[in-house]
Amino acid sequence: MILRRRIPSPNALFVFEAAARLGSFSRAANELNITQPAVSHAVATLEAHLGQKLFQRTGPRVELTENGTRLARVTTRSFHAIEGVLGEIEGRDSGREVVMLSISSSMATHWLLPRYDRFRDSFPDTDLQFQLIPGSVGGPLHNCDLGLRVAVGEDSRKLEGRFAPERILVAGTPAYLQEHGTFEAPLKAHTLIELSEHWFDWTEYTARIGQRVPSHYERMSFSDYAVVLQAALSGQGLVLAWTSVASRLLISGMLVKACDRIITTDRAYHFVTSGQRVVRPIVNRVRDWLIAEMQEEERQLAAMFA
Repeated sequence: MILRRRIPSPNALFVFEAAARLGSFSRAANELNITQPAVSHAVATLEAHLGQKLFQRTGPRVELTENGTRLARVTTRSFHAIEGVLGEIEGRDSGREVVMLSISSSMATHWLLPRYDRFRDSFPDTDLQFQLIPGSVGGPLHNCDLGLRVAVGEDSRKLEGRFAPERILVAGTPAYLQEHGTFEAPLKAHTLIELSEHWFDWTEYTARIGQRVPSHYERMSFSDYAVVLQAALSGQGLVLAWTSVASRLLISGMLVKACDRIITTDRAYHFVTSGQRVVRPIVNRVRDWLIAEMQEEERQLAAMFA
């Protein structure tokens, strides 16, 4: 094979991928169960073979060069694809199906896991694996059967697999609201919890309802929406709650509405399939089950917020 002539050994790629992904030769050595000098030697051999530097070494830290970044991107993607196929083969050999989902970490934590027992009752011979996204869902489905993705406007109306509308409201725990009041009628200064670097933040919300964020309110920001919701559940402040994720928390009363104004955008969430993978019957059945679960909660939310 041509590839075999371009690298000193297949093992060199495994070592390089681990070092690039982890950003450390020592951590790569721990993961691969080899010594750090063995990692350094394998990387140096690969660099010498290619005639290009792949890492810049600055003491204990290593950083990828431009060529190293390009190689790391394709090796990680390729290894994940191989790992996924091997997982499918193993699942089929054992008589079990495996469905890979690409969803947000918040959706997995606060929506899917609490009903996972019901999933197992409905699909006793199926396992779910996850590609978790800490913030907003988006991007292509790398080695996944199903992905929760956002569609806008006319694209959303035409796309199949509709899961939920994008609906945002202000929420907090009952105890927090009892002490601090609602967003519209505060008893104390609020702490506003939000997802960092997201297009819909407190400034956007207040602009849509014709208000401004009070300057004396404190802010709390996290890069993972699962942590954002957990902070609200811990009574740390008010949160912008996407009902597609927080539906169970709202229906159960763990979080309650803290402002009468609810924003519904022209965006919606859909479960889409990958064009790079064969859509097996089990994938469609899992998608339909997920959508049916959300439809029942949408009916309850509609009754609550009518």
